[in-house]
This record gives sequence, structure tokens and C-alpha cells, in this order.
Amino acid sequence: RNEKSLNPPTVDQSANKPPELQFMLCHVYTIRDKETKTEKAYLVESMLPGKFTKYNSNNGFVKSAKYGVHDTNSVELASGRVKLEEFVQAFSHWVYEYTNHEMIVCDLQGVLNREGRYPKFQLTDPAICTRKGQRYGKTDMRLNGIRKFCISHRCGLVCKGLGLPCINKG
Repeated sequence: RNEKSLNPPTVDQSANKPPELQFMLCHVYTIRDKETKTEKAYLVESMLPGKFTKYNSNNGFVKSAKYGVHDTNSVELASGRVKLEEFVQAFSHWVYEYTNHEMIVCDLQGVLNREGRYPKFQLTDPAICTRKGQRYGKTDMRLNGIRKFCISHRCGLVCKGLGLPCINKG
């Protein structure tokens, strides 16, 4: 892999800090029925507080950031005001660039948690799409998933601040 110099966006010190992206831990519990001798597996995660939102998918969906006049879901960067959701989309784009276009982390969904000093995205159940094979299970849509994200994604100030090349000029 080529090492890339991807710099984080410059943050206006008088503004809030950009949101953190956290992927929730999950656990699998297997319960065995003594009578039937069958097993059932359960995937368990912590409850996510707040409004659950799908930000992008492994089939090309990318949630567009809508701006309002008094938008509280944004942060001021040196390059301008940025909708917090833009950081989630830029993460998918960053993975694509950092892996030399070999994979993308998508199907990003979860909540924007505003508890605490700074907002953070708590994300669950991501999908990884790779160029070759289906290395990450049924949700790995391979090159088709990568292409669909690249077609749908619109770079914004966060992508620009990270020094990411534009993947869609549309």
C-alpha cells in the first residue's frame, strides 16, 4: 500500500471540534436448547441513544446533507461551515483513497450522540466492499459497491480539507 499524506481539516479554534466516529462493539451469544439440542445465535449491541439514521449504503445510497438557516448540526472549519453528516461520507471516501481504491467502508448507520462536550457518531453494522472476492461476507458488494458509492458521493469541505481527490465531478 502506498503511504498517503492525508491531513485532517484545519479547525477554527473558536468553533466546536469535528465529531468523532465510533463503531459500536457487538457480541454474539449462542443459546442451546437442552430439549431440542439446537442452538440459536444472537448478535447484541448497546442501545444507541437518539435518532437512528442511515448515512450511506453498500448499494450507492448517500444521504445528502441539507443545510438550514440556523443549523445546529454543523461545525465551523477554517474552510467554512460544514454539516456534521459530511464527516461520515468523507470517512468512506478516505478509506477508499487510503487503501488505494481496494476497499470502502460503507453502509454507515447509527446515531449522532450529543451527550457530552462534543458530538460523536456512534455507528453500527458497517459493510466493507472490496475490489476482489467477497472477503467480508454477503454485504461485500465488491467493485459494484465501490463504484456505486463513487458515483453517488459528492465531495465537500471535509474531503477537501483531508486532501482527498474528487471521485465524482458531477
